[in-house]
Amino acid sequence: MSTQRRTLIMPSDGYGPQPLSERDVMLQAGGRLQATLPPDWYVDLSTSSDPKTDAILKLRRSDSSALTFRVEVKRSITRAGVLSLLDQQRYVSGPPARQESKERGPWMLATRYLSRQIQDLLRERGVSYMDATGNIFLRAEDPLVLIADRGATTDPWRRAGRPTASLKGLPAALMVRALADYVPPLTVPELANVAGTSIGAAYRLVDYLTNEGLITRESRGPVTTVDWPELLRRWSQDAPFLDTNSTRGYLEPRGIDALATKLRGLTEGQSYAVSGSLAAQPYAPYAEPRLALLYTTEPETLATTLGLRPVETGANVIVASPRSPVVYARSTTWQGITIVAPSQSAADLLGGPGRNPSEGEFLIAWMKENPDDWRRQLDR
Repeated sequence: MSTQRRTLIMPSDGYGPQPLSERDVMLQAGGRLQATLPPDWYVDLSTSSDPKTDAILKLRRSDSSALTFRVEVKRSITRAGVLSLLDQQRYVSGPPARQESKERGPWMLATRYLSRQIQDLLRERGVSYMDATGNIFLRAEDPLVLIADRGATTDPWRRAGRPTASLKGLPAALMVRALADYVPPLTVPELANVAGTSIGAAYRLVDYLTNEGLITRESRGPVTTVDWPELLRRWSQDAPFLDTNSTRGYLEPRGIDALATKLRGLTEGQSYAVSGSLAAQPYAPYAEPRLALLYTTEPETLATTLGLRPVETGANVIVASPRSPVVYARSTTWQGITIVAPSQSAADLLGGPGRNPSEGEFLIAWMKENPDDWRRQLDR
């Protein structure tokens, strides 16, 4: 890899051609980094004499080297691959790494494209990165440097027909709930059966979640572990409550306690399930509920029965017509009120408005400490 500045690649339009080699990755990502720097600074790329280091990146001002990074270059990488890298000692660090000498420096990762979730993970661990679309985070302590920029939010080179790339849609919702609610080991056919999805969809999602480091699976065998807290967070990001359900805001003038009393008085023929803050009360009460989330197949009928007033602003009740029946899966009754399963309530809170995300994390903390109170063993 040449150290000449002219070798950096900055496409004139869009994101340019797909980088097909590690060299392409470095040149395109280096070009994106160069575009973020002041006019008297530039990026200097070179090969390394250390076989464990793929490349050396120096930020120079005039003829002096200001900062050196040792670069790990990957043509592409999954979340599972990033987690594996972060387990290596060279990436284990607390505060930003210090320069060890002119020939050494903090580690960074360069690749074709990094998803938002992987970027968040790397920043949490204090690891610098850049990709060929312009997602950049460089941090060092001596000298103090922080460079950040945003590139593509989706992989511009992902071909149509490629495997699952998110947790949107009904099959993903069914599988996420099953993986969270049931204790592994679980074979893929067992997951498909309990989730109520096709075998093909189950295999695609298991492959995707394995690559994302959210589950582990034996080769051609069962799923053995599930990072269900992170899985619920990812689901809430990819398919947040307000985006995946048809909703309407209502006002219960006398507050949430009055709503709860009315719900207890409903007849058995009126189908509904409570989610959000109210559904978390029997497990992890965060504070007095301010906003109630109700699922029902007949939102207007339920709202009329409960005496709720439709409002454009100031709602304390959101009534949703779910696009997926999975919201009702493994619901329970608490004090005469039908509530969704903790996994559904946590995901809805994480993707909800106001203080809901904090309530969701509080509920997840309880779920971690009390798995036997909500996770199930599969009947075989």
